Amino acid sequence: MHNSADPIRLISDRPRVLATADLSPEGIASLREMSELKLLGWAAGEWFCDRDQLRDQIADAEVVIAGYERFDEALMAAAPQLRVILSVRSAPEANIDVAAATARGIAVLHTIGRTDHGVAEFTVALALGLARHLIPASTWIRSRSPDFDAGEAFYHGTVWGRGASSPQLAFTGIELHGRTLGIVGFGAIGRIVAEKFSGFGMNIIAHDPFVDAAALRTLGVEPVSLDQLMARSAIVTLHARLSTQTRGMIGAEKLELMARDSYLINTGRAGLIDTGALLRALDREQIAGAALDVFDTEPPSVRDPLVSHPRVLATPHIAAWTEEMRVRHTRSIVQNLELLLAGKPGTVSNPEVLAMAGRTAP
Repeated sequence: MHNSADPIRLISDRPRVLATADLSPEGIASLREMSELKLLGWAAGEWFCDRDQLRDQIADAEVVIAGYERFDEALMAAAPQLRVILSVRSAPEANIDVAAATARGIAVLHTIGRTDHGVAEFTVALALGLARHLIPASTWIRSRSPDFDAGEAFYHGTVWGRGASSPQLAFTGIELHGRTLGIVGFGAIGRIVAEKFSGFGMNIIAHDPFVDAAALRTLGVEPVSLDQLMARSAIVTLHARLSTQTRGMIGAEKLELMARDSYLINTGRAGLIDTGALLRALDREQIAGAALDVFDTEPPSVRDPLVSHPRVLATPHIAAWTEEMRVRHTRSIVQNLELLLAGKPGTVSNPEVLAMAGRTAP
């Protein structure tokens, strides 16, 4: 019987590592010192790996540093030496078949917190963009007739200032101060979102059945049911994980609870929203608008009615993408590999694999 403090040897002392993720130059240098490193796709400064190329190159890898390609059972079957997948994601199941990895005795490790601040800050940007009509206002000022001259009395007094078509009337916004923000999903990102919006003097309410109500109140956040949140919030922002329980959770019934001057923001997963129900709510002016960074099909078609809808602020899945994100997840990958080499696996998504792994004396 082995002591739980004994090292868990999952990989060799100088493992063969295949990386497809975008990594910082400093991180790549550190990984080269610890392993036999091969770079493909994003890691090589290119784009997504071709699946056939990935299947050929993965054959002798002990460790894969996974970016955004799909790592399914078929690909794992082509890698008989594979012992560990290091994912740059905090939720590796987004592109890794964790169950298949577990069945093959492959440990899947994830990063922590790489996108938290970036997504939270982007959520603030979207909220301000909706509340102050920044996109249509910017479009308006750029698309004026070439002969528009605000110095002329007609334009200055009628079009620009007091007329029905004046931008001041057309783009009158709302202030966030004193209004209510509803956060659906109060994990790490939800918490940071609450902190940032509290600085605007907003009232913060949240719905998350997995977070203790007392813990929310300690943070100055009021725990509420999802129905209460939808009905009371000027802005609803989604940060829940996608699961069988949360898929389509924001449908027609929930949208009907929202006020006509309220907004919906989704920087989480597209599947949280019933797209058809949202489109109907926007068309019927049941809500004032929505900001969407994620779509059912990505990239979405330019003919996607949500992309072109006048009440939608649409962005191309960029909420998490900051310079700091790459540095942060690379640092986590390097630390996880260091721990693996020391026989002390770090952030393992499928810890049952460790129970199956052979333990050796230090």
